Amino acid sequence: MRKLSGMDATFLYMETNETPMHISSLLICEPAAKGETPYEALKAQIVERLHEIPSFHRKLKNTPFYIDHPVWVEADIVDLDYHIKHARLPEPGNLEQLRMIVQGLHSISLDRDRPLWQFYIIEGVEDPKFGLKKGSFALYTKAHHASLDGGAGVSAMDILSDQKPTPRPPLPNSQIRMIKEEAGFFEMIGSAYGRFAQQQLDFVKTSPAYLKALRNVIKNSVEESHNLLDNLRPAPKTRFNVRIQKQRAFGAISLPIKDVIGVAKQTGSTLNDVVLAICGGALRRYLERHNELPKRDLVATVPVSLREVGDTSGANQVAAMNCDIGTAIADPLARLNAVNKSAKKAKKGLAAIRDVFPTDYSFFGAPVLMSAMAQISSRTTLVNHIPAAMNVAISNVPGSRKPMYFAGSKVIASFPVSIATHGCALNITLTSYVDRLDFGLVACKIAVPDVQDIADDILAEFELLKTVVGEKKTDSTARKAKKPTAKRKKTPNSTMSA
Repeated sequence: MRKLSGMDATFLYMETNETPMHISSLLICEPAAKGETPYEALKAQIVERLHEIPSFHRKLKNTPFYIDHPVWVEADIVDLDYHIKHARLPEPGNLEQLRMIVQGLHSISLDRDRPLWQFYIIEGVEDPKFGLKKGSFALYTKAHHASLDGGAGVSAMDILSDQKPTPRPPLPNSQIRMIKEEAGFFEMIGSAYGRFAQQQLDFVKTSPAYLKALRNVIKNSVEESHNLLDNLRPAPKTRFNVRIQKQRAFGAISLPIKDVIGVAKQTGSTLNDVVLAICGGALRRYLERHNELPKRDLVATVPVSLREVGDTSGANQVAAMNCDIGTAIADPLARLNAVNKSAKKAKKGLAAIRDVFPTDYSFFGAPVLMSAMAQISSRTTLVNHIPAAMNVAISNVPGSRKPMYFAGSKVIASFPVSIATHGCALNITLTSYVDRLDFGLVACKIAVPDVQDIADDILAEFELLKTVVGEKKTDSTARKAKKPTAKRKKTPNSTMSA
């Protein structure tokens, strides 16, 4: 029995019919080996390695009377017909059709009476326009955010895939530590009350650290702003800050990671700064087309991993910071400079509270109270009228820098498919894969039906930024070449050295 942390459980409580809380990925794969269908080959490999991923064979059990967070218990049965499904695109099997099927699949919540994951092996993905040969297929995965965060999802993919075309043998069961404990009534009750008492004690012990963090936040606010009220000003309201519906829209685009890093180096910024700036430019274009561009910059909430290097556990370990993304700035280079400044300020603020950022909490009746709050958001238009803390979520999840293979088939693209929520109808997540940055955009289909347009705008904004940076570099080089060099006067004591 393992109890969910407060952060893990929050993703359960936030889930409603309109807001499924699973994170997903869409992997495009080359044709499978001859003589075996992708479905047969990939399903066999997943089944062989199923025991290596704890979250794939455990399910939820609620505490008695819902007084505390649920616990994970071993599932009696893992119904593979439910968890691993087969689909085929109708001819011609292009990427537009694939986007449509992913939109539909991503709108369907996972069954909480089973382990919270599901795979769809989609055959017939044959789009010559994008270099997809006959026999290419896609793998759409989903796992509940309560069981995995982005980093843990990448670790799970590392286990299921291979770094060479020849699949590795599965690990023996003897090497996998399986905990099979029954969660009894009195054990769960006792654990809940013990948890409440322990958290009160922990709060008292960490009070000095919290006070220190609060002082640092106030100090940073005074240093960074002449007007403290600026830090409390809400984000401008947009079409993204509304109560959302169940239907999803999905868009995708890729950028060469080498070029993005090159722009970051030439401008003295970071890869994440470049991503935020081009997303800001794309949203500026999109909102201008709809005559909805606010005068103030949009604000992006940016998840930040708290996971230590080498930690492959499934629990969520993430904080978040808010950054302005320069949508009020037309010039792409000026926007990047503004984003760089805003990101530094946000990182400084997060650093002040990072050590005390709560990833766990517990209070009496949390499942009932927090689920009720989520239902209020789903059943009313309250979100449409309250101030917005942010406009869009933008997340960068580091992925594999080496090619992945599934049952001998090489993965050529890995698009993340994340979560839209009430008040944040658009989520932009990107994953690095080999030499690419693969962007996946998820939105409420009612609020943002044309989300692929934003994806295309991201590509256009990056090309524009790259051009402007290149022209600036050329101008700088030309000025240096034209600058006359001063003649050095010779002195009797001058010496030359190699």
